[in-house]
Amino acid sequence: MPVSLETDGIARYPQEVEAAVYFCCLEALQNVAKYAGASEATIRLTGSTGVLVFAVIDDGAGFDQGSTGYGTGLQGMADRLDALGGHLEVRSAPGRGTTVAGRVPSSPS
Repeated sequence: MPVSLETDGIARYPQEVEAAVYFCCLEALQNVAKYAGASEATIRLTGSTGVLVFAVIDDGAGFDQGSTGYGTGLQGMADRLDALGGHLEVRSAPGRGTTVAGRVPSSPS
């Protein structure tokens, strides 16, 4: 499955922040490959003063968030970001793909 990367000229961030975002993106892509039935995915990285933001977006089957909770992968991502003061958000709907997004408070190093 093709994966594109979109960045906003981001700088380097502290190692623990970069590692958390990397592993969250990796887990999200694994979920896309296992469950989404997607034809493509995009990783979007944006940095601004005091925050690093990522999103993994797919064009797959999506799911009903009201009837599906966080599995171990999503919960692990949420916990990893929470440990750094960050936040995970999942947006999905049947037939509309899924976006897994997170933000971590940090400044470029």
